[in-house]
Amino acid sequence: MASRLRAKVGPRDAGSGTTTGVDAEGTGIYGSQSRDDFRRYDVEQYFENMGMLAAEGSYDKMEALLHQKIHPVDILLMMAASEGDKPKMEELLSAGAKYDVRDDEGRTALERAASDEIKQLILQFSVHRI
Repeated sequence: MASRLRAKVGPRDAGSGTTTGVDAEGTGIYGSQSRDDFRRYDVEQYFENMGMLAAEGSYDKMEALLHQKIHPVDILLMMAASEGDKPKMEELLSAGAKYDVRDDEGRTALERAASDEIKQLILQFSVHRI
């Protein structure tokens, strides 16, 4: 078991579910989740863990998105795009997150993207989906 785990953990390229030397997709951390596996709880946890609660000072923005009946996986994608969290975005896009859903201000994940690199990730994924 340890040798199989060692074979999956270690430095790899920076894309496709790899962060800090761990092949998240290869170890089953993500890749098996579907759109409907994501819940409100996941949005709350991501909001808190990424420091968004501290930055915003309240849950108001998160609640506004949840009250719009936006699916949790799509909210997570918007948040990850805003944060520039490439591994999380890859996970969410692979799970079926929709990058063209609009937030309460009319912006999509593409429009909320923190950098050109994040925009490219979304655009590349959209091409592969067509």
